[in-house]
Amino acid sequence: MKTTKTVLLTPGLPAPILRPLLMTLTRLSLTLALLLMASGTTFAQDLPSGDDILAQLKGQTALIGSGSAVVNLITENKKGDQRASKLMVFRSDDGVAEKQLVEYMDPADVRGTKFLSISERGGGEPEMWLYLPALGRERRIAGHMTKGNFMGTDFTYEEIGGGWAYSDEYDAVRLDDEAHEEYACYVLDLTPRTEGDYSRLKMWVWRDEMIPLKIQFYDTSGQLSKQLLITDLRRNEDGECIPHRIVMSNELAGTKSIIEILEIRNQVDDDFFTLRYLRAK
Repeated sequence: MKTTKTVLLTPGLPAPILRPLLMTLTRLSLTLALLLMASGTTFAQDLPSGDDILAQLKGQTALIGSGSAVVNLITENKKGDQRASKLMVFRSDDGVAEKQLVEYMDPADVRGTKFLSISERGGGEPEMWLYLPALGRERRIAGHMTKGNFMGTDFTYEEIGGGWAYSDEYDAVRLDDEAHEEYACYVLDLTPRTEGDYSRLKMWVWRDEMIPLKIQFYDTSGQLSKQLLITDLRRNEDGECIPHRIVMSNELAGTKSIIEILEIRNQVDDDFFTLRYLRAK
């Protein structure tokens, strides 16, 4: 007569008891895994991607908003010597077209110099002109010239003039979020779609206002070339958050350019954004 032995699959629990328990645990594990997958998918869908964040950026130029402003522009050489210029800036952004006129008021050797930029939303390259009183005529700024330094500063013409967007030229990968000073920020790694002056950019975007507070520009050799810092953020009467201090540092040359907003005024007339006004003395 054969003796039937109970095979113990785990110490102290016979197979007839263990099998239903294992089946129950398996079902629970599967249910839990499905729940986690579903919640993880929903959570991932709720998170904006790098390109989503890039498309929502505000303040992609050194000066934002509409109206006029008195501006102090300071350039600093590698020895620390500074030169200050006073400017009037007139801006209009109605969602259809972005227009800007920059006029030098002081010092005397640049007084009357004007820079006009007009760009239509989705209308291609912005139109830019620089008027030099010594020549008595305007000069068109186009093509690769828009990426040149504006009036001996560390800002480019397109960084001053606007009419373009990072999302038009870069693809963005979202990195881990970080705090920049007291601001909670998205952090993006940007790579250009075509070859240019920079191999990549790293950007810290304030989550509440979608304003880039810090941008690092890396040259084609991978070295940190320039760095932009935006500080002194204040709200205007319409509740818009306006940067009042913008610093662009050339890390390779050891130079620096600083924009300080001294006073912001009301809306401006469209007559400012014409070649006729540009040529006016």
